[in-house]
Amino acid sequence: MYVRDKNFDGDESDFFTMAEYCQVFLTAHFIKEDKEDHIPLIERGRVGRMSKEIGDIVCKEMDEIFNIAVRELEKFGDAPEQFFKKMESSEYDPISDFIDTAEMRNALGNVIMRRLRITAGIRGDEAFDEAKRRIGEVRDSLHTFVSALIMHAMERLVKNSGKRGIPLSQLSTVVKPKIEAIGEGGLHFSSNFDMSKVEKIQETEKKKEKEKVRYDPAWG
Repeated sequence: MYVRDKNFDGDESDFFTMAEYCQVFLTAHFIKEDKEDHIPLIERGRVGRMSKEIGDIVCKEMDEIFNIAVRELEKFGDAPEQFFKKMESSEYDPISDFIDTAEMRNALGNVIMRRLRITAGIRGDEAFDEAKRRIGEVRDSLHTFVSALIMHAMERLVKNSGKRGIPLSQLSTVVKPKIEAIGEGGLHFSSNFDMSKVEKIQETEKKKEKEKVRYDPAWG
């Protein structure tokens, strides 16, 4: 398991589901940096042995998945169930916007070709043609992977913000979600609540509630 910060105290039992996905996000980073000639390889069964430099790049790239969860919860305010309904009906799909960029698509193709070279010894034009044939299926797999992470993150964020009395419309002001650790079976993320900002919002909400009671005709 790659642990981003030394003070992380979680375990692998509550992780989701990893090496090629990490490789896709790592490759997308290097493509954006225009450094495609020097992309490190993350081997299967060795995710936990990523160097800090590589591991942190992967984590940072994948942090955006959880930022999407925050933005979508803010957008739908206090009716997050509407997001889930629209996603289920394919009426709305911000995940495709995230994974269908040129960088991500090129990264997918790159990872597929690497896997073909490693597992089947296929190279050159043959590998390129086979990657083109498989990319749709791999893309859908990535979509499922990211969707599961976002759904899980949203459920946790709704629950944790509710416990603290934080309106979802103000979520981005109090949380900076990030991946804490990556294991072979999945990953662990933290909501990262800024408690000083949480307390300010809690005070504001209490004042609003008092004003509401004060001017409510039902209270005489």
